[in-house]
Amino acid sequence: MKLAVTIDVEEEGLFRNAYDPGNASVANVPELHRLDAVFREFGIRPTLLVTYRVACQSPNQEFLLDLQDRWKAEIGAHLHHWNTPPLQTLPHPDPVPSQLIPAELLRAKMDSLLELLRAMRVSPVSFRMGRFNMGSGMFSVLERTGFKVDSSMAPLRRYYGGPDHLFVPVDPYFPDPADPRRRGTSWIVEAPITIVPITGRLGQRLDGLREWDIVPDRWISWFAMNLGSLPVQPAWTGLRRLKAAAVLHQMRGGRVLTMFFHSSELMPGATPLHRTDEEVNQFVEKLRRFFSWLFGRFAVDSVTLSELGELYRTHRVT
Repeated sequence: MKLAVTIDVEEEGLFRNAYDPGNASVANVPELHRLDAVFREFGIRPTLLVTYRVACQSPNQEFLLDLQDRWKAEIGAHLHHWNTPPLQTLPHPDPVPSQLIPAELLRAKMDSLLELLRAMRVSPVSFRMGRFNMGSGMFSVLERTGFKVDSSMAPLRRYYGGPDHLFVPVDPYFPDPADPRRRGTSWIVEAPITIVPITGRLGQRLDGLREWDIVPDRWISWFAMNLGSLPVQPAWTGLRRLKAAAVLHQMRGGRVLTMFFHSSELMPGATPLHRTDEEVNQFVEKLRRFFSWLFGRFAVDSVTLSELGELYRTHRVT
């Protein structure tokens, strides 16, 4: 089994719904050092998905490049479209869904992010869209900018204005450019964050209920997120559910665990989940205990997103 640990390295404010377009704090970034002992113990080689506001500051650039060397990590791109220039007022509530943003504005925002990352000597090939807001419009931008791996799909989840991810595959796949939630012919590998349905094809069944208008849509979303799935996402659930999700995924033939969390979850008070230093330490200890169990139970390789993409492309060719 492959394990891809991905971290959204981003500004604070997301969990307060405060989308500051110009002065967002990134004080949480140095807190990534809390992961050093755990990552080095288990040989975790994470993918650090970096936003524009983080990359703007030269101390963050040097710190992340040091982590890249220390952990043999990968640095990828994470687009927060609400505060990446050029900024333009649109007639929709923030954060404006990518499908409602003009294509030329999306491309300009991506160019701003990539220019900044390249200035710090990084040529990113892996990507995640803010709020998992990936649709056909944003996917077309990815295809034109040379990305090889995307990790913007969250199975059995829905977000404001974004594509519905109820029936997204759990393991990596090659998407349909016209609807990246489905399998298709793109050369980009989609690596969804691992969220395991409690029963096979649950997403399709829930989608069918919605089409028949049998159950209120909000009930379907609540069930899928809270009762119908087990996430391999440490900030969202406890250790027992993490283990259960990994076992269930492996039993169904799953080959990849794609984990994610936010850099801000390592800073006391930056999120409602971890208000104190003790709670942050408990989160890191949960990671350590999960990795200890996972590597003890399965044959596991820690890989970056780009390495995962190459494995899938090689398999597809051969």
